[in-house]
Amino acid sequence: MSEKGVVVGLEGNRAIVEMEASKDCEACGACRYTESGRMVTPVVNTLSAKPGDMVRIDIEPQVVIAAALVVYILPIVMFFAGYGLFLWIGRVSGLTSGAVGIAGGLVFLASSYFAVRSVDKRAGISHRFEPKMYDIIRSN
Repeated sequence: MSEKGVVVGLEGNRAIVEMEASKDCEACGACRYTESGRMVTPVVNTLSAKPGDMVRIDIEPQVVIAAALVVYILPIVMFFAGYGLFLWIGRVSGLTSGAVGIAGGLVFLASSYFAVRSVDKRAGISHRFEPKMYDIIRSN
């Protein structure tokens, strides 16, 4: 996903890039929004961009797909794994109620929150899911 934005500030080795929200990336959540509805994201300033420079930033498609899988698919998989496991445990224990499976599914669904949070923390530490600066389109 490639976006154009303007460097509006510098914080250490990062450039703060402001851009308009495109349809492709507005639901991602990786960026913060300003009062004016524009997106702002910190990006490692690998090109020594200065405030006022227009830059191209990009998030690799594989990263977007991996993040979507973790955030959307993992909870569903966890729910069904919990449902199946608890249903099996219920049957072995002599309980044939589907409520046991549903309870297990909800327990696993709740635990998926902590799994997603753990992945999010590790991704934040590795900076793998952050956008990268690829080009200065217009220098100020």
